[in-house]
Amino acid sequence: MMKYIVAPLLILSGLTMTALAGPAPKQLYNKSISINWVESVLQKAPDGSNRTPQINTQRTAYVSSAGRLFVKGSRSINNRYFQGGNTTERGPDSSGGGNGGFTFEGNQLVGTAVFDAGARRLTVSFDPNFTSCTANVVYGKSGSGNQKWKGFDGVTYELISVSVGSVGCSIRDGNPFAG
Repeated sequence: MMKYIVAPLLILSGLTMTALAGPAPKQLYNKSISINWVESVLQKAPDGSNRTPQINTQRTAYVSSAGRLFVKGSRSINNRYFQGGNTTERGPDSSGGGNGGFTFEGNQLVGTAVFDAGARRLTVSFDPNFTSCTANVVYGKSGSGNQKWKGFDGVTYELISVSVGSVGCSIRDGNPFAG
């Protein structure tokens, strides 16, 4: 399923998100939320050839017993041309987005990532008892130009489109980062 929309819609929804942002629901205290999806990327290499890597993406959010949000993200690729990935971690006091770029809006956890020519919005919706979840990932593009991004191989590509599939979400008790 391809989710690629125009960025002004994301900007408008981002304004709404800021107005509605609130504390973590108490039902999620001391719980972990795992979200994963696969991005099929169409990108143009500097030599003009098209590449279509599939990137496995995961976000794990933990709501502490005090309602503080911690987020760890990872992305990986494993194909015949390249293998690699990266990991990021953010706590509630992190610069550049706090809460790992996530906010709570009622029974939803919403994360927004802004890029040079587009954005991604991840929305996690919880059932009324906060025992299960579903996730939706939408990419947006601004203007008529394509975004440039550095691939895991260090090469700068022109991003043509992103198709999102295999989206999963689960909730479990405890802190996945304690060790």
